[in-house]
Amino acid sequence: MSAVGRPFIVTLLGVIVIIFGILGIIAGIGGLFSGTGWLIALITIILGLVYVLVARGLFRGSSGARFIIAVVTVLHLLTGIWEMITFWSSSAWGARFFEGLIQGIVALLILLLLYTPKATAFFKSN
Repeated sequence: MSAVGRPFIVTLLGVIVIIFGILGIIAGIGGLFSGTGWLIALITIILGLVYVLVARGLFRGSSGARFIIAVVTVLHLLTGIWEMITFWSSSAWGARFFEGLIQGIVALLILLLLYTPKATAFFKSN
């Protein structure tokens, strides 16, 4: 066991990452059948799978898992921004724009939680 116990914020982060990963997989699969660009749908599925697979490392305090989640989260943030920009003037504006907005907000939340002082201490001690 590490010198620093896993803080609640890291446990919460792990749960959020798992949920976000599952939702990403579901959204990507739905995107394949709804006329969304297949590339964005495929990227969303892959990012969701990475989240689910790497979440275990977060619970253990793996710095590598933290880094992978940070990179994937930045990609999710960029995808959310892309959706907001792309669907800003589209007829599908409402739902797709807000989907991108929510994706971006959740990605920012995950990044903030990853780098709180308590989380940083936990990941450095393992």
